Amino acid sequence: MVEIKNLSANDISSDMLLNFNHHQIITKKWVNRNNKWELVPTSDLREWNKDKRIWISEYLRQQIERGGAVVAAYVVDILVGFCCVDGGLEGKTAKYANMTMLFVDDKWKRKGVGGELFEKICICAKRMDAEKLFISAIPSFDTIAFYFNMGCEDAREIISEYVDTDKDRYLEFVLNTSV
Repeated sequence: MVEIKNLSANDISSDMLLNFNHHQIITKKWVNRNNKWELVPTSDLREWNKDKRIWISEYLRQQIERGGAVVAAYVVDILVGFCCVDGGLEGKTAKYANMTMLFVDDKWKRKGVGGELFEKICICAKRMDAEKLFISAIPSFDTIAFYFNMGCEDAREIISEYVDTDKDRYLEFVLNTSV
């Protein structure tokens, strides 16, 4: 039913996300207070306008052009999710690849698509000789719960070049050596 594909730069178009459903209502998020994570209530809405959708498409192409990878989930020819990793490796204690995005269309959440995309991008990162993934994740309860369920943990090393915002929760995932 869902097919996961590795995309090339030629597969990316500026209009590929125009019909992608991303409307995230965040009611609980993690906040770091005195080096301890606390779950607090919030009322945040994240959704993309047309310009953001076009920007993300161009960003995906840039990830590939820098030696990274983009994987996408399709049902027939409809994009239902995507994930990407940048091409550079950083880190002092291990070689980290930067997983920059993982999104699943609202209609396809909680159906295993995110997990499949995560597993596929791990394969791509291992092929780049990465030892770990670094993830600068929005601190919503659902997002962090997903990553912890996948086996991520709080990052042991913070790679400043990979940090999106100082409000994010920084995670890492140890890549096993078999591909």
